[in-house]
Amino acid sequence: MKKNTRRYFSRSRRGGGSLLIKIIGLLALVGLVFVGAGYLYARFLEDGSGGVPLWGRSLNPEEALSLVAQAEDALNKGDPAGAEQILMPLRGNTHPEYGPRVAVLLAEISLQRGTPDQAVVLLENALNQFQLHQAYPELLAHYGQVLETVGRTDRALEVYEELRQRGAGDARAIALTGLARARERAGDTWGALQLYQEAVNTASWGSKSWLAAAEPLGKLNVAAVFSPVDTPKTRWYTVERGDTLIKIGIKLNVPLGMLTRANSLPEDAVLRPGQRLRYIPKDFRIVIERSTCRLYLMDSQGLFKYYRVGLGMPGHETTLGRYTIGNKQKDPVWHKPGVGPIPAGDPANELGTRWMPLVPVEPGLPTDLGIHGTIAPDSIGKYSSHGCARMLKEDVEELYDLVVRSTPVEIVETYQPGLDGLVPLSPEPSGENGAAPSDASPADKGVGSGAV
Repeated sequence: MKKNTRRYFSRSRRGGGSLLIKIIGLLALVGLVFVGAGYLYARFLEDGSGGVPLWGRSLNPEEALSLVAQAEDALNKGDPAGAEQILMPLRGNTHPEYGPRVAVLLAEISLQRGTPDQAVVLLENALNQFQLHQAYPELLAHYGQVLETVGRTDRALEVYEELRQRGAGDARAIALTGLARARERAGDTWGALQLYQEAVNTASWGSKSWLAAAEPLGKLNVAAVFSPVDTPKTRWYTVERGDTLIKIGIKLNVPLGMLTRANSLPEDAVLRPGQRLRYIPKDFRIVIERSTCRLYLMDSQGLFKYYRVGLGMPGHETTLGRYTIGNKQKDPVWHKPGVGPIPAGDPANELGTRWMPLVPVEPGLPTDLGIHGTIAPDSIGKYSSHGCARMLKEDVEELYDLVVRSTPVEIVETYQPGLDGLVPLSPEPSGENGAAPSDASPADKGVGSGAV
């Protein structure tokens, strides 16, 4: 018995150093746990809940939706890692009020981090969880987009077609845009254009899905008008004796620039009787939205194209109201107040290469506003002018060749489709680019003598 006891104590004494090491290690591990808990507490405790971290308690819908909004903001700022951290307390949540949005955001995070296959799995799980939820079409639309991203095009088109037939609103718009991209890849640009147009008219105006369709719609619309390739909207004019491009433009109410671009002709081209010229008749109107610094070019189908513009700075706000395009001018001279005329091409000429004056059709509106180019491209999308609408050089030159004199313009704070109040005005006899011969030239009126 003594022998066994000695052996036991003998072993204990020999292992004393090892026991001490184990105790120290255990204490270090406990310390790390406390440090980690403190970090997580500081990282996720954002709502002043009195000491309970978000990941350790049940969130109410208001708190969850606040986290979703924060994650969306982080994603919009290009911070997918930050968005993922914010959404950690909501990961795998099946709450019907915010669960679908969380799934979409996590899928977008995976896309931005370069793991699209993970996005597919996330959305497939969400589709199974929320089959009967009202957000199911939105989930399905995003699923189609991700399938397209990973190259599973056939399956993506099946999803888009299902949404086209049964969906509505932004989800259907996403599907229509996906189908339009497929048409465009296949070389059917006219079919793609029609689908983009339908998507724009279906989506919520100005939404992310609207923008995704509006960008390619504008490019294809302009290409259809300026390209020498025929479309279902193409019309033909047969040149008569004595015709010039300017006279034909007056007769057809078509800008000179549209005729020259569509027929690959110089402005001073000599025409021959019997020559056929292609054109696409358009009855445009313009809406300038002050709250977003956007210019919408509209036709009978709805949006034709939108452009980013620079508008009036505080104290020189662009005046709301109804106008028409006046006598247009290429390479305008700027009559700068207190300085005098600044010629075209001068680096100080803030009008750029094009000037389209805005003629008021309501009392009390300023008479010195216009749409023009700029020598400060960084000012586009900002409130930096003295009231005029500034455009990038390529944009203002394109718009100049699309619209005629007397084109209606309305400047609004926020545009609401169908409620803009625009009534197309009857076209007047016009000169070059639709300018009435009896009107004074822009130089005579002192182009840009006021706001720019």
